[in-house]
Amino acid sequence: MRKIFVSSIILVVLMAVSASAFTGHEMWKLQLDSPVTSGIAVSGGTVFFGTETGRVYAVNAKSGNIVWDFKGDNTVYGTPSIVRDMAVFARADGEVVALKAADGSFVWGTGGLGGRDTRGRAVNDGLSDGTVAGGGLVFVSKADSKVHAFSDKDGRTAWTYTTGDQGVRSAPEYSDGLVFVGEYDGIFSIIDAKSGKRLNGGGAGGAINTPTAANGNVYFSSWDGSINAVKIKGVVPLWNANVRDAITTQPEVSSGKIVVGTGRGTVVALDEKTGRTLWRFNTNGGSISAKPVIADGVVFAGAESGAFYVLDLGTGRPAGTLGNLNGVVSTPAFSDGILYLGAGNTIYAMY
Repeated sequence: MRKIFVSSIILVVLMAVSASAFTGHEMWKLQLDSPVTSGIAVSGGTVFFGTETGRVYAVNAKSGNIVWDFKGDNTVYGTPSIVRDMAVFARADGEVVALKAADGSFVWGTGGLGGRDTRGRAVNDGLSDGTVAGGGLVFVSKADSKVHAFSDKDGRTAWTYTTGDQGVRSAPEYSDGLVFVGEYDGIFSIIDAKSGKRLNGGGAGGAINTPTAANGNVYFSSWDGSINAVKIKGVVPLWNANVRDAITTQPEVSSGKIVVGTGRGTVVALDEKTGRTLWRFNTNGGSISAKPVIADGVVFAGAESGAFYVLDLGTGRPAGTLGNLNGVVSTPAFSDGILYLGAGNTIYAMY
């Protein structure tokens, strides 16, 4: 692998956007030996992410220099959880691994959690998304139709919740002692984080993505094109909206707006209070799997084909675009005025 530092190239061709100070100047980029498959987390001046071959990286946020890398043996999925002094990752084989954020040393692992059927054959009950942490626990959804809660101190199982037969393909969400889970068969559940018992829930007409808890509400989107808003206290339904395309990302909630990506490559913004559609933008780049990010008055959104846009949050008009990035499948991060983006075998830092 090699790192290339560039300070004078502008990757994003920007038009005037008064609400944003983002210019698209490249600060650094890091080329890797395999594609980036996890979302990006930034904490304490360090960027954390994982790759298709199972390697986990910690990179200095300012310089792009590799602080440490941990050689795993299975694809890393979802966005890492930064818990106290640890970076916690989920792997495709079902294992959750905690590493010291400072030096990458191994703290604990859950094991692959793989089972065997009555004939002794291995059962594929791995992961297709990442972890979320809160209240001293780490939560993960597995293809074995279960949501698992582990102690963030030693990785021991605290409880297991069984979902429907089709299982869960997206990560759970945590907020204020509750775990929110969207299932593949359209069931939405609110689970007590301490006991693992289902308290309430709802549903949709298709697979539900990772929910988002914000401002006392929880928002869950579905492949049937619907978005539901529920007041957490009292579990009060607030509104239901439909964007007419299969929603394929977790909702991003910020600045009074909700932004989602669809299977047709469309970015859609809705009013947080009413669910009214405010604008739509077609990337013409195929399905969007990476959650859009709202920051600094703009929306950063990329499609699997490699098209990546900077959109004005108020109007949805393109403020800039990147060229072919060989596919954007990992959720970017924006921290201290810098966008960190994984595309193909490369991590970019832009300001």
